[in-house]
Amino acid sequence: MSKILVVDDDVELCELISEVLTIEGYHVTCVHCGESALQYIEKNPVDLVLLDVMLPQLSGLQVARRICQRFATPILMLTALNDEASMLDGYQAGADQYVAKPFRVPELLTRIKAIFRRVGLEKQRQNNHLTEGSFGEAISGLPFTGTEADLLNYLVRNEGIVISKAELQIEVLKKELSPFDRNLDMHISNLRRKLVEAGMSKQHIKTVRGKGYSFVSSVRDC
Repeated sequence: MSKILVVDDDVELCELISEVLTIEGYHVTCVHCGESALQYIEKNPVDLVLLDVMLPQLSGLQVARRICQRFATPILMLTALNDEASMLDGYQAGADQYVAKPFRVPELLTRIKAIFRRVGLEKQRQNNHLTEGSFGEAISGLPFTGTEADLLNYLVRNEGIVISKAELQIEVLKKELSPFDRNLDMHISNLRRKLVEAGMSKQHIKTVRGKGYSFVSSVRDC
C-alpha cells in the first residue's frame, strides 16, 4: 500500500483528499504545516507528498526544497497560483507535477497514478542502468526527484550522444517544447547541483550550445 502525506492548512480539503485516496487504496496521513511535514518524513517513509504552496510559516516551496535535499520522495504541488512563474518556482524547488486549485478529483487521481507508474518504471530502469559501473555506484542513493532520475537515465542510456531539448521534453517530460518553457533547464540545473553536492562534477551533463545536452561518465573536473 503506497503511503501519501498530504500537507495543507485547509483541514476540510485534507479530510476530503484523505477520504478519496483511502477509498483508492492508499495509506494517507495529513498534516497542516511545513514543519510538521518535515518532522513526519524524518520518522516515516513516504511514497508521495501532496504539498500545498501557500502554507503558514514555511512555504510549500521551502518545504519542497528541504525534502529534495534529503529524500527522493516525489512531490505533487497543490496550488491556487497557476501562472507560469509560480509553476517554474515549484519545479525548481523540486516538484514533479502541479495540480491547480480548485481541482477535480479524477485529475488528482490520474496525476498520482502517473507519478507512481513513473516511479515504478524508474526503479526498474535504475536497476538496469544506473547501478552499473562506477558512476552508478557514486550516485546511488542521491535524492533525485522522479523527473530528475528520468532525465538522467535517458541521458545515461544515450551516453556521448547530444540529445536535443525537444527530444528530452517529449520523451521525458511528455509534452512539446515551447519557446519560453524553462522547465527542462530547471530540472537539468537541479541534477547538476545534486551531483556537485555529492562531490561529483556537473560536467557529467554537458550543454552543447544550440543543440542540447550530452552525458559523459568520465570527466577531468571532478
